[in-house]
Formats: sequence, structure tokens, C-alpha cells
Amino acid sequence: MTTELDYTDYVHTGPDTLAGRYLRRFWLPVYRSQDVLPGRAVPIEILNEKLTLYRGEDGEPHLVAWRCAHRGTQLSTGWVEGDAIRCRYHGWKYGPSGQCIEQPGESDSFAAKVSIESYPVCDYIGLVYAYLGEGEPPEFPRMPAFEGEQGVLSVGLPEIWPCNYYNRMDNDPAHPPFTHRVSTLRAGGTPRPVKILAAEETDYGFRVAVDRGRYYNHRFWPVILYHRNEGPRGGEQPKGKNTAGPGYDGTARRDRNLYYMPVNDEKMVCFTVDFVHVTGEAAERYKERRQEELAQGFEHLEEMAEEILAGRMTIEDMPTSLTTYQTFRIEDYVTIVGQGRIADRNAEHLGRIDKQNILSRQIWVRELKALAEGRPLKEWQIPWDASEMMVPESVMIGTD
Repeated sequence: MTTELDYTDYVHTGPDTLAGRYLRRFWLPVYRSQDVLPGRAVPIEILNEKLTLYRGEDGEPHLVAWRCAHRGTQLSTGWVEGDAIRCRYHGWKYGPSGQCIEQPGESDSFAAKVSIESYPVCDYIGLVYAYLGEGEPPEFPRMPAFEGEQGVLSVGLPEIWPCNYYNRMDNDPAHPPFTHRVSTLRAGGTPRPVKILAAEETDYGFRVAVDRGRYYNHRFWPVILYHRNEGPRGGEQPKGKNTAGPGYDGTARRDRNLYYMPVNDEKMVCFTVDFVHVTGEAAERYKERRQEELAQGFEHLEEMAEEILAGRMTIEDMPTSLTTYQTFRIEDYVTIVGQGRIADRNAEHLGRIDKQNILSRQIWVRELKALAEGRPLKEWQIPWDASEMMVPESVMIGTD
């Protein structure tokens, strides 16, 4: 029986939870495309479910159950044959639909009676998307800002943090002057408070307007933070090197998606996709810089952040040799993971700067209650023209 408490639980996302059922109604990214090669299988965990992702020899991705239906061994330890996967224990073979198609030593009629779960998947803008819900999937949500030919599409390293996905979803644009105080000072900037002018629900999610250089915080419902940097004229860009991500120097327009996905209730993964509007020599320079910095990885930064959380060092002790972007990541990790693996939001005291957080939670409660009661859910639409996402002047000059 669904209770009022369930409507406010957008933290637990297993298949039997209300939030888990809701999230499974969307196409969601589950893996970075380049990390699963043709003819290979990998084990994944997403939304508290363990699954097997493999890419057929023709390059098409497929997603099926974690275990073989015979004796329950982990299916990803087997091998790919054509567009099928064979279990390493006794050789049972499954097609992309999950239907068992071969069982060495058994009659053909036995295989026809056995199948495992399978899910629709596709490659798109460098990520493998999956639909984990019941029935026919909805129309796939294309991202026009990332489909251009005049630019560079780049997918960052997956960031796996030991906290609930909503810790990062609940991050807001008011935190930089304090969370990123050290990195801002080191980059030659001056931290100053951010005024949150408005938070407004839209057809695609919601948008937040703040008073720093017409900055907008956009959320594509339910798990995407979208940000467009217009280059040197598109709002404030802190001084210093590599402030906004590996390889990016702030001199060209960049569209960025950050996908905050639950691995399980106490672990999340962030997938980052950038489309930088550079061509020719500028594109080659960007790709070279980005490759060099991504090659360094994140593990050493997260180890440093854990030292800070343990009290063995402070933010101020971070090496000055770190780029501003690397320092940003440590500062964010410390404050977000520092809330606890699952934050206790009942102990919070929200105020004026928390307009975004309040709105987001109201939307979650409304949608989860509608799902529980069998009422229609809002149909979210990502705009084809990014200009539709601009915040009106009346909102920008509004007051509290």
C-alpha cells in the first residue's frame, strides 16, 4: 500500500520503489559507449539492478539479465557470438531478446521454454541509453544541441561517488562562493554571494535564474543538468586555467549535459557529455588538451577529497599544482559526499536561496503521487531550439 511518505521518497530507486518505477519510465544513460567494445560484455549496476551489457560483433549494444537462467552464474563472464551471448558455465546461449537459443546437451524444445529479461538500448551522443520500464518505451529524447557537425562531441570519464544520486541532483547555483572559495581565489577571482532570482517549472524540467551575468541553471527532467556557456561574452568565467572542464578554455560556446544516475541507493555515477563549437585547428587543440587531462583520471582527486573528509588535511592544503577544474571537483566532492551516503533532508532548514531545491522536490512529490494514484504524468519535452530556454527579462530583474 502506498503511503504519503512514499511520495517524498525520491531517493530509493529499486524496481519495487515508487521513485524507481517512475525513473524506469524514461530513457536513461547506463554506460559510456566507448567502454563496451564489439564482441565484449560488461557487468553494470544501475537503479539498484545488476544487468549484463554487451555489444554484438556488428557493434549493436544489447542489455539482458545479470544471471544465466540455468545455474545463475554471472552472464557477463561468458562471451559474445554474433549478436548473442553464451554463458561460460554450461554454454547456454541467449539472443538479444533474452530468448535462450541453444543449450548444449539438451533438446531444442527445452531452449524454447527459457528466456531472461532484456531491455531496449541504443547508442546516442556517446552514451548507451536503456529503457528499463514495462511495455513499449516512449519516443527517444534527442538532444539537438549535441548533434551538430560544426564542433567536437566529447564524453568525459564516468564519475562514481559514494553517495545517493539525489545528493548531486540537489546541488544548486548558490554554493560556488563558499564551496569553491579556494579555487576561485587561486584563479584570481573574488568570491561573492549569488542571489537566486527565480525558479520556474518548464516543459523540459525547470530553470533557475541567478544574478551573475544572466546565468541560468537548466534541468532536463528527471536526471540531467544542462548548461550552455556562450564563450567570453556568455556570462562570468573565472580567471585561470581549465576552470570548466578538461580541455575547455571558455573561449567558445559549449553545450554540456551532466547525467546524475543512481547506481544503487548509496552510490551514483555522473556521465558528462560536451559539445564544443570549435572547428579546424581550434578543434584539434581542444581534443589534444582534453585527452591529456582525461588521461590523468579522477582517482587521485577523490583520494584527496576523502583525506579532507577524514580531517587529515583541509581544502586549503590542496596542492597549488592542481588545475582550477580539479580543485572544483574536490570541493564539490567534499560538500556533496560530506552530506552522507543518503542525506537526512528532514533535518534541513531551507531558505530563500533554496528555490531550486524546493521546486524540484515539489515536482517529485506531484509526479510520484500521480503515479501511485494512476493519474496522468507530465510529458516532458526537450526544446529543439535552445532559445526557448531563455529566462524572460521580467524574471531576471525580479525580486524576492
